[in-house]
Amino acid sequence: MRRLVGTGIVGLVLLAGCGRKATEADCSAIVDRNVEVQMKKMNINDSAAIAKKQQDIRSQFSESMKGCVGRRITDSMMQCVRTADTVDAIDQCMH
Repeated sequence: MRRLVGTGIVGLVLLAGCGRKATEADCSAIVDRNVEVQMKKMNINDSAAIAKKQQDIRSQFSESMKGCVGRRITDSMMQCVRTADTVDAIDQCMH
């Protein structure tokens, strides 16, 4: 799970071009969605457990997330992330 979340953050860091600067909330939303999708894939649907894991992962990747903030993103990319239902779909949103 850590590798996939890290890949998502790196993918966001590599974005360039038009859009707006990513906020800390944007970066957290990407990490949180990755965690949620991965846990649901493992048949873990408890919202408290998902929230705890999201918090743990954000803490573990706090340095990587600093590199995410300020990078270029688009609103359509963020919408794609919010509706993606697989890790691969989230990855595709960021390319």
